[in-house]
Amino acid sequence: MSIDDRWARLTPYEIGIPGREFANRVFASIADEARSRASDLRDPGAFLMLGEVGRAIREIQGSERGGDALQRFGAFLFHSFHFHAAGEPIYLIQTSTARHLVSASFDSTGWDGDLPADSGYLQLPSHLFWSAPGEGDAAEPIDGLFWTRAARGTLALLVALGLRRGRPGISVTELPPVSLSGAQRWPIEQVRADGEDFSTLLPGGELDQLYSVGTMGEVLKLVGRTFAYMAAIPEALGPTETSSGSPADSELQPTAPPSAIPFRRVRPPATEGGPPDQTERPHA
Repeated sequence: MSIDDRWARLTPYEIGIPGREFANRVFASIADEARSRASDLRDPGAFLMLGEVGRAIREIQGSERGGDALQRFGAFLFHSFHFHAAGEPIYLIQTSTARHLVSASFDSTGWDGDLPADSGYLQLPSHLFWSAPGEGDAAEPIDGLFWTRAARGTLALLVALGLRRGRPGISVTELPPVSLSGAQRWPIEQVRADGEDFSTLLPGGELDQLYSVGTMGEVLKLVGRTFAYMAAIPEALGPTETSSGSPADSELQPTAPPSAIPFRRVRPPATEGGPPDQTERPHA
């Protein structure tokens, strides 16, 4: 198992949305219908009721059918629509940054719930955070989290899991929209009744210092700490980059193909008064 943060990996958006032409065509049709019906595109329920959304879901969901599938594909399309509208911002959290976010003491008084963009994707180091998509399911690595500023001052989140070479599709877990008015508490709340938040639930996971995310509160805590960190240390955000191609050395092959979408790194804290580390590379 390799923890990889070399570059942004192929995202759920790129896997689930069949190409740029589809995104431009379908999302424009959804926006046109919403305007004609005076529907609030930031309300997930109203979004799902649009006829163009139903047509798009049928186009991307293939043979999977049923109410459960409709809800999952609808949530994915909701975040994909807003991710596209926001300019497709991807923030790749480096491994040392992620470990800092888990272990550091946080004072959230400087963060008021502001978001770096109305919608975006936080990509985690591969195989560092694990979660089960449903009760009784086996744990899968979390690739990242979509966020979208939703209606009535809320934040909608979608966790993407199970992205790996040789596995078709992805797993997603939708969180109900949560009010941003209480966001200052997210980074500092103790969530688990037993044990430390993010402590691994995987057999042997402590040997690789892996983390588990088992509750909605832990998702909010991780998101809140990331946004609070980015707001407090703007220089931790690296410049816009594009992912490199796969290296020739098979031992350095990434866990997934690189993303075609530009991204920015969320770099670890400065050491000894210097700038945030710009040379963080993958941990084996």
